[in-house]
Amino acid sequence: MENFETNEEIIFGLIIDDLDNNITPANKELLKQWRATDPVNEKTYQEFLHVQVNLDKLVVRLDIDAQRSWESLDKKIEEAPVLEELVLLKEEKQHYFWLKIAALLLVTCSLGYYFVWRSSDVVISTDQQTTLTKVVLPDGTEVKLNAATTISYNKRNFKTDRKLELLKGEVFINVAKDDHSGFRVDMGELEAKDIGTRFNIHKSDHKIAVIVEDGEVALRQRSTNIEVLLTPGKLGLYNPLTKKLIAENNPDLNYKAWIDKSFVFTAFPLTQVVDQLEKAYNSRIDIKGEDLKIRKLTASLKYETLDSALAVISASLQCKVRKSQDTYILSDN
Repeated sequence: MENFETNEEIIFGLIIDDLDNNITPANKELLKQWRATDPVNEKTYQEFLHVQVNLDKLVVRLDIDAQRSWESLDKKIEEAPVLEELVLLKEEKQHYFWLKIAALLLVTCSLGYYFVWRSSDVVISTDQQTTLTKVVLPDGTEVKLNAATTISYNKRNFKTDRKLELLKGEVFINVAKDDHSGFRVDMGELEAKDIGTRFNIHKSDHKIAVIVEDGEVALRQRSTNIEVLLTPGKLGLYNPLTKKLIAENNPDLNYKAWIDKSFVFTAFPLTQVVDQLEKAYNSRIDIKGEDLKIRKLTASLKYETLDSALAVISASLQCKVRKSQDTYILSDN
């Protein structure tokens, strides 16, 4: 289930944008909702505001070489994960100073999610246990991140050069319309150019898979300049080992299950069903018994919790389900 906690780990970045008067309307509304959710959240916001106000007062009183301070802080960040000394900068460098502090705080304090914001580069990464994270880019584009995913973009010029880098993992992108600037996803050897669309990308060491839900996506292989055009229902596959890029009909109806928990199974062996459930719910499921492993399931499922989905499966296949520590176990009656 997508919940507010997934955005809480990046909320410091939104607070900084808000204090700097550089926040998008969509992110400002998200921040407003977060502040209203819990008094603790509002207290956190006020603490940031308090630091900002006091910092402004100190900056006016001090006159320190901004470039030297900037270089000194940069060196400290590279050499040590903990900030030992805060260097006050002139007003014109204060924005970058805030970003440096935020980078250190978020790297050391994040829970299953880290958000690095240094200079103009933003890197967002989810860990193996994160279920779903939603990020709104500066242009309003919505990006949903699966577990173990890392993306990067340049905040400073993003609105004029809308490039998102997918370093690893899986994302679903709903691109904001912009008639003056195209949207593209850099995946190394492969680049995806959006033509007003929604699409899913999964990148691993063994393959890159792009599935278009709406609109069109042009996939281009950099080394050969080969390009394929994907329309709704099409799948683009790239093999990094063979350097082969192909387009075909998408056979996977459940490719978005990690987002909406919606599955359609038609005579699927239980092993395949379990494989998809594990990925969508980020949980471990064991099957006891060879006969049960090949038993086939035909069903449509849409449940926010794995417990509910497994209850329906156990009733349909006449098997037992129990949980031992962090593992679900399916066995014959």
